[in-house]
Amino acid sequence: MMVKHKIIFAITISTVIFTATALGVYFRVFYEKKNGNVDDQIVLTLQGSASTKNYTLTEIMNFPNITGSAGYRRSTGTLVGPNLYKGVELNTLLADVGGINVDEELEVIASDGYKVTLTSEMLDGKFPAYDSENGNYLGVGNFKLILAYEIDGVINSENNILRIAALPATGDDYYTDGSFWVREVIKMKVISESSWIVYLYGITNDSIEKSTFEAFMHVNDSELRVIYQLQEGDRINTYEGLALWIIISFIDGELEGSTFPTFNDSLAVGGYDVFIKNSLEETVILKSEDIARNDSYILAVKKNTVFLKGSDAPMMLVGPAVVSLQMISGITEIWIDL
Repeated sequence: MMVKHKIIFAITISTVIFTATALGVYFRVFYEKKNGNVDDQIVLTLQGSASTKNYTLTEIMNFPNITGSAGYRRSTGTLVGPNLYKGVELNTLLADVGGINVDEELEVIASDGYKVTLTSEMLDGKFPAYDSENGNYLGVGNFKLILAYEIDGVINSENNILRIAALPATGDDYYTDGSFWVREVIKMKVISESSWIVYLYGITNDSIEKSTFEAFMHVNDSELRVIYQLQEGDRINTYEGLALWIIISFIDGELEGSTFPTFNDSLAVGGYDVFIKNSLEETVILKSEDIARNDSYILAVKKNTVFLKGSDAPMMLVGPAVVSLQMISGITEIWIDL
């Protein structure tokens, strides 16, 4: 019996050692050793549309790099930074695997499974900007997205310091949302852009797709884009979209000789109801005289710079004039009742 116990004990210890070793290999950011040296450990896998490549930290550092001071705003409103970041632009890395098309997105994955999807617009550096002193919204800023491997002059390869950072492109000190500053990045892959459609019914029937909605958000240097910050619990979330009246202008009758947006003011004064319905058949009803050219009723498609997902997608009604019972998400249809 004693021998049997010793055998079982030995097997148990061996199993623990093997399991610990396996977990160590798995959770050390799937470091693979090309030649058994630390400098040859793979720290990033980049999956492009044309090819997939693995990179060591040394190989990443051999790309042309940029350095800049940057910081971010947490969802709670807390400001972090500034710190000095050094790294390689994401577009430079993407060019090494065939680049990225306008109808594709970049999925960034951290070692703990956290994911963020970056659109082509984001990769071009278009993000909401915030004052670095008080966190107030400043409008849409221009940034350079980098994969940073050095912070304040320190490279910490043991903890895989690779992270996304946004450097103000013009040298300004404004900040961005921290939700996409992914830490411990281990993989990035190019994916097909997700699409959606919302149906519109009125004097004329129409529909709007994700790409069209996003295009209108950038008309005349983004003058139509509306950004709204909302305190939700202990978090301050930032929503982006278009005013509801802009979308209603698609279906309220063409006004001859007018310029976009062709909102029918006389029809709105006459009065009609606006119905907004989601995939759960929930419906919100608004009055035309309330929403007419009023940017306080917003159809948001992004939350903290990322397109809405899950039950919130594709659209959510938010804004200063929207009460909590009207904050409908997952919007699929909008129509006006004359």
